[in-house]
Amino acid sequence: MDDITKEYGKITAEQFKTLIDKLPELRKQRGELSELVRGVSKAKLEELLPRDYAWSDIYELPFIEHLALMLLVIDKVDFIKQAAQAPDPQQVVLDAHDLDDDEEWTGGWKGLFEKKHLIGVLFTIQRTILSIMLYQKTMSTLIDEVRQGNDDSLFDAVRVDRAAVACPTIAARICRAELLHDKHFFIHLRNALKGPSQKHWQSYQDLRYALCVLRDLGFDKLSDDQLENLLVHQLKVYPNDYNARRNLRKQYTQSKKLNPLK
Repeated sequence: MDDITKEYGKITAEQFKTLIDKLPELRKQRGELSELVRGVSKAKLEELLPRDYAWSDIYELPFIEHLALMLLVIDKVDFIKQAAQAPDPQQVVLDAHDLDDDEEWTGGWKGLFEKKHLIGVLFTIQRTILSIMLYQKTMSTLIDEVRQGNDDSLFDAVRVDRAAVACPTIAARICRAELLHDKHFFIHLRNALKGPSQKHWQSYQDLRYALCVLRDLGFDKLSDDQLENLLVHQLKVYPNDYNARRNLRKQYTQSKKLNPLK
């Protein structure tokens, strides 16, 4: 597709819009997985999610390894290899997302995985997408920041997924806080366990996601005209009001201070 100009490096403006348009469906799927599991019998639940299984260790992986694990579990390694050889790999992936996959899951790549792994990797990917919407960071990035001593990132990770308290990195910090009788830490942890505030849930999730994608693509020099055209008129992730340019510039500047996805 050499004759197609990709305005944003690896993707065109239309592909960017397609990516953003998928966000409502991703939000819907986030709730559907939990609803599905809660609706099964106790015996079926034991089969799907044994008592000795936890997905929290997945967050300890770098994001690229998290994605690679997902591809192995859902057995899409060959598809990604084929897509990489296509003239426009990104379009192949976007098109494939719209296809109904009626094939029965048979254990992932070479049948190496169990249903608990499927649930774990799907849940953690969904929560990572939520983390990007809320904080413009993957869960892997938040856990890495916890390793560097950032308690705010620990609390953010727990807000996204309470199961993150079982991550070895977070568990180690909790042990230290317990030993030191750090009451201040546990007050913040208790609040984090309540989940994201309504302010975080509802305020410009799609905008944060779009800014994160821009940052990851390396676009750190967009004019006010370009920002307004992309985020207001094309992606429609920000309302078209008189404060749009000023507020988008502020959000864009703050986003550029964050590290690319990792």
